[in-house]
Amino acid sequence: MAELDDPVMIVVGGGAIALSTAQELCALKGHRVVVVWTRDPDFARTVEAIGAVYVGARPDSVEALDRAGVQYAVTILALSPDDQLNLHAALLARDANPRIRIVLRQFNRTLAHKIEQNLANCSVLSLAWHSAATYAAAAMDSSCFRGLQFPEPDGPLTGFVTRIAEDSGVSGLSIAQAERALAARIIAVDGLTEFPPEALLANGSELVAYGDIAKLQNTAPDQPSRPTGSAAIRRPGSLWRRMWRQLRRHDPILAPLAATALAVYLAVFSAGIWHFQSVFPGGWLDAVYFVVTTMTTTGYGDLLPDRKNPFDVIAAIVLMVSGITLTGLFIAFGAALLTRMQWVMMQGLRPVRRRGHIIVCGAGSIGSGVIDLLLAHDKRLVVIELTPDTTVVERAREEHFDLLTGDASRDTTLDLCNLDAARGLIALTNVDTLNLEIALGARARNPTLPIVLRIADARFAESIARHFEFETTFSAAGLAAPAFVGLSQFPGSRGRVSFGGQEFAIGEFGGGDTLPASAIPIAVSRGSSFEIVHDLKAVQTSDRLLALIPREPLKGARDISGVEGARLLPQRS
Repeated sequence: MAELDDPVMIVVGGGAIALSTAQELCALKGHRVVVVWTRDPDFARTVEAIGAVYVGARPDSVEALDRAGVQYAVTILALSPDDQLNLHAALLARDANPRIRIVLRQFNRTLAHKIEQNLANCSVLSLAWHSAATYAAAAMDSSCFRGLQFPEPDGPLTGFVTRIAEDSGVSGLSIAQAERALAARIIAVDGLTEFPPEALLANGSELVAYGDIAKLQNTAPDQPSRPTGSAAIRRPGSLWRRMWRQLRRHDPILAPLAATALAVYLAVFSAGIWHFQSVFPGGWLDAVYFVVTTMTTTGYGDLLPDRKNPFDVIAAIVLMVSGITLTGLFIAFGAALLTRMQWVMMQGLRPVRRRGHIIVCGAGSIGSGVIDLLLAHDKRLVVIELTPDTTVVERAREEHFDLLTGDASRDTTLDLCNLDAARGLIALTNVDTLNLEIALGARARNPTLPIVLRIADARFAESIARHFEFETTFSAAGLAAPAFVGLSQFPGSRGRVSFGGQEFAIGEFGGGDTLPASAIPIAVSRGSSFEIVHDLKAVQTSDRLLALIPREPLKGARDISGVEGARLLPQRS
């Protein structure tokens, strides 16, 4: 339990991210957590239930910050959805307490970078870009459980992935050899993070590796093979069934009528030829000619039925009436089909002919970030957005990806996306149940399709992953909260990963920064190159280092830079 004289950490916000961050901060001992937000009795009860103090007032007011104890605060985390409100509240807190550390949530990534450059002791995180890296990396490699750009803000897309030694072709190799084969840093083997590099990997060894996703995806588990176009052609039954489904989808009313009319047309056509082949002197050829000219109402008059034979007259009348009726039905169906196609094109919907593409459902703030990351890796994209803004439309024209203006949860929209030939689907709308509906609809059409889900609530995301077996289900709040908690302690926090029953903080550091002795170096960015690293001694002053730090030793620590440990480079006088 925090004492009254403990340092204060102020959280501004009333959403899932603010609540998740406050909950994680409460788990760290040695300080009090105060949540400031407008009056909301239900939210207040939830905040108090996790052990934090609630102040019900506008966070961008001096009075609210005074009530929160800003004079004694070590950090303010402004995490509301309003960028201006966050910045205003943070600046007011800095006015009242010049030593306070500022952590900001900002939508505009460019502004965020400029704020960090110009405001001392401040870290700014764009939630959309922070979570977009994981969604994009998981779409490229379904075994990826955490993605990030290293170094920030424009480094290559990297990620933490799982591999089975036998499936990845590295069983029997030493760990050093396996790292070269995978082009990645092996962090854990069967849950252990300490192992000699010469140790050999058994067939069933479970590996956790980190590296450039563009290279890691080459060793990703193979997706189940699907029939290609040529295979479909070799199976005429499948082709006819597919054509019939397409017709029913275009017009569920006229399609059955047209099918019935076609069957009747063929029956009348065949019966007419059979009857008149014995009437005309030319036999079968004259019979076919007469039946065609009669049913199409052409009527040249060069061949006539015998007026004295009632059977011939009745047969000719049946041919004429059938021809007019059935031809009219075919014309109506054709006109309806063309009208439907024109309407679909006007709505921005059209059948997708791509293969090996990734379908992105939702082009909002997170979706736009995912699109940018996937396009940077030359991925074929199909983007579905109900109300795309002009930026997305222009990008679709410039980058030549398919943009469908429609509701991704509708079966008719999903049917246009060529799901059988897709490489993956990402559901990124702002509504959790809508994302689940999209995922279930896609799975019904292609059970082997890798699907990545965005779910706002972390516990709901875990439940969906468990019950519906969508293993790549991520909560944006769940991804961001550990990063915000880490940023409250040190500027280079990049969030957290868990594997082998352990939790690790991810940190990005400069070449001369101090790290705890337990830190595990995993990669360095050196100029324009990205390299894996095992030893802190190999890190140069100008490098950017990515390291994992076991989370338990951090509990209760207010500033990671103050923890005694190894220095990347010796101190220079």
